[in-house]
Amino acid sequence: MADMYIKNFDDRSKKPGRMIPFFIVVAILIGAGWWWLGRSDESEISETKLQDEVIQPSASVYVPKTQSSKPAVSTTQVSSQTAPQASIDARRMFNRAQEKVSAGDLKEASALLEKVINETRDLSLRNNALRVQGRVNVQLFFSEVPTLEKTSYVVQPGDSLDRIARKNKTTVDLIRKLNQIEGNLIYPGQRLMVPSAPFVVKVDKTDRQLELVIGGKRFKRYSVGVGRHGKTPIGIFHTVVHQKEPDWTPPTGGIVPFGDPRNVLGTRWMSFQDDARPDLKGFGIHGTSDRESIGGETSNGCIRMLNEDVEEVFLFLPRGTQVIINE
Repeated sequence: MADMYIKNFDDRSKKPGRMIPFFIVVAILIGAGWWWLGRSDESEISETKLQDEVIQPSASVYVPKTQSSKPAVSTTQVSSQTAPQASIDARRMFNRAQEKVSAGDLKEASALLEKVINETRDLSLRNNALRVQGRVNVQLFFSEVPTLEKTSYVVQPGDSLDRIARKNKTTVDLIRKLNQIEGNLIYPGQRLMVPSAPFVVKVDKTDRQLELVIGGKRFKRYSVGVGRHGKTPIGIFHTVVHQKEPDWTPPTGGIVPFGDPRNVLGTRWMSFQDDARPDLKGFGIHGTSDRESIGGETSNGCIRMLNEDVEEVFLFLPRGTQVIINE
């Protein structure tokens, strides 16, 4: 019996391990309480922050101290309001220009159309203004109204129309039409109107447009056809051969006479070349009766114009006229 040990009751109640579950429960309750309090504070802070974001303006926006009762208009709203107004103003200006044409005030009409061309963003309106202005400029050029595009020349002893044309880098036919002369008869001391500067041809391959320019100013614009697959060369050229009712020599050889349906040159032909590139041959400006071929890549490299357009251009251009072709 000496080996048997019996614990007292007091010893069992003081066992350390029996208090652990109690402390765990207390710790869990305290932690849960702190978590709940923290969550409530965070919700209040988030709500306050949200209110501040709604009420306070952005730092990048200027708010004047004294505000008008009228709402502010954004830049986008201003643009949307001014753009239609600009379009309306341009159309009104175009209509006024047409009224000036009807009234015979061609100089004012041309000036108004120039403003429309320079200011409008409406491509259709701009094209219409260019078309009308070209017709007005031609009509004005052949009228008795003085313009910057023409000047007076006094006939000298020994002058002829051909000599005067060469002096002024123009054509005999243009001098005749400009001065309403029949035949070749002129006399010393006579005053004739001649172009004030040589005409220059500018071709834009991308837009398929040809412009007649005089004194650095656009005179008239024409729609043209250009070469397929970029065959029309670019650069600065000068015209060489000018022919009315031309025969056509196709690349395969032979001659196709004027009037033959196979002749693709129309009623006029003006070849152009660059002396620095003698390999570029066979290119020119010519007419066509095929209206569908204008405005596209339809030729074998030449500049193709409607017959009525090329006949008008032919009148203005003497041999040696500069031709500038750009992409």
